[in-house]
Amino acid sequence: MSQIPLDSTGKRPRFFPEKGSDETISMMLELMAEFWTMRERLYALERVAEKAGLSLTEGIEEWKPSADEAAELDEDRQRMIQTVLRSLQANHVPGLHLRRSLDVEADSDTDGEHRTNVVRAA
Repeated sequence: MSQIPLDSTGKRPRFFPEKGSDETISMMLELMAEFWTMRERLYALERVAEKAGLSLTEGIEEWKPSADEAAELDEDRQRMIQTVLRSLQANHVPGLHLRRSLDVEADSDTDGEHRTNVVRAA
């Protein structure tokens, strides 16, 4: 499964004069894309399982993640949050200097796999 890169390059066009409107709409569109992808995959999973003679509903309701599964889900959730909020990391966001804590957090990613390029304020 390919992932959408988290790096933004160049200036983004602005469509609304109010500050934050374009970023909010971008976040909503990212959430909608993520949500639809999950619904489509769940639908496909349920159809494939039904064709194989499996009823998943009861098992899903009773399922509890192991510690390893919970950690994997947490990592996936963090990646989704980064994707949804990436419009806030673009060059056109006023107040970038106020987000230094996010810069430190992104730099502390030890595996480097999900590192984002964040513009540093002077």
